[in-house]
Parts: sequence; structure tokens; C-alpha cells
Amino acid sequence: MSSWAVLLPMSLAILASLGVALWSMVEVRRLRRRVLLQEGALLSLRGALSAVCSAEVATDQRQLDVDRRLRQLSAQQEQLLLRDPELGPYHHAMRLAVKGSSPEELMETCGLTRGEADLLLSLHRSRDTTEG
Repeated sequence: MSSWAVLLPMSLAILASLGVALWSMVEVRRLRRRVLLQEGALLSLRGALSAVCSAEVATDQRQLDVDRRLRQLSAQQEQLLLRDPELGPYHHAMRLAVKGSSPEELMETCGLTRGEADLLLSLHRSRDTTEG
């Protein structure tokens, strides 16, 4: 066998190996660029998520503040209605009765006696049955 017959297959194998190595290097570079792009996108998404979470916390806090203020204003309005001599506690008690308050709540909130609270609730119930 001649030396060409031995060298030719070996040369072809070396060339094929070099081709595979070159292709692998190109593919590794392409994949590295892709990984870098993905890492950049991931960092961007983390920043956006952090901003959304911060905004949600701030929104929740504002909602709690609004709810607290609404309760304060409602309590102040109730107090003002109780002080109005024309409306008085009976008008306030009637509004509470319409909302479905218990006799105990009417007694405690409006200073009514048990009989007054029961009478008011009974008048409210009889009005509901005649209107309904």
C-alpha cells in the first residue's frame, strides 16, 4: 500500500475534524450571544417586575389610606347628624333601622331605650311589608 493510500483517509479525517471544530466554535459563539441577550432580557424583566411590585405596594397603601379616611368621614358624618337638632337621634336611628341594625345597636348608637328601638324596628318592618 502506498503512503497516499494511508495519508488520504487520514487527511480527510483531519479535515472533517477541523470542519466540525470550526462549526462547533461558530455555534458556541452564536449560543453565547443568545445567552447574553437572554440574560439582558431577564434583567430587564426583573426590573419591570420589581417596579410593578413596588407600584402594587404603593397602591395597596393608598387604598388602605382611602378606606381609613372614608371610615373617619363616615363616623364624622354620623356624629354631625346626631348633633343636628332637626334630625336628632331618631332620624339617625331610622336610617340605621333601614340598614338592618339590631335593637342593641340602635340603643348603643342613638341612646334609645329598648322599647324605642323595638318600636322603631317594628315600624320599619311594617312599612317594608306594606310597600313590598
